[in-house]
Amino acid sequence: MAFREIDDDLWAIIEPHLPPQKPHVGRPRTDHRAMFNGILYVLTTGCTWSDVPRQYGTKSTVHRFHLYLAEHSIYQDIFLDLLRSGYEIRKIDLTHCSTDTKDIPAKKGDRPVMMAIRK
Repeated sequence: MAFREIDDDLWAIIEPHLPPQKPHVGRPRTDHRAMFNGILYVLTTGCTWSDVPRQYGTKSTVHRFHLYLAEHSIYQDIFLDLLRSGYEIRKIDLTHCSTDTKDIPAKKGDRPVMMAIRK
């Protein structure tokens, strides 16, 4: 799968969920959008964190940002907002969904019994 950076429309949905950018004091800060693109680069390409292109920040900075987003449930908030936005602009249509019922219990709570085949 080829990697594409997030566009401005998608960034407008994601940015409010991210922590505020700290003021510039001392070493220059890496842009949140660049780090988020770095995270998506790793997740899309399947490469290791050490292979993150330098344009997205250092490998440790991008990985730390990823851990911060995961630990503070920010990914969940972003996902739910993107899902809501998808419904609003009618990009998500659940009329053609299916469910795997293999793990759903049968009536009265009984599970189907698998019969052993004897030779």
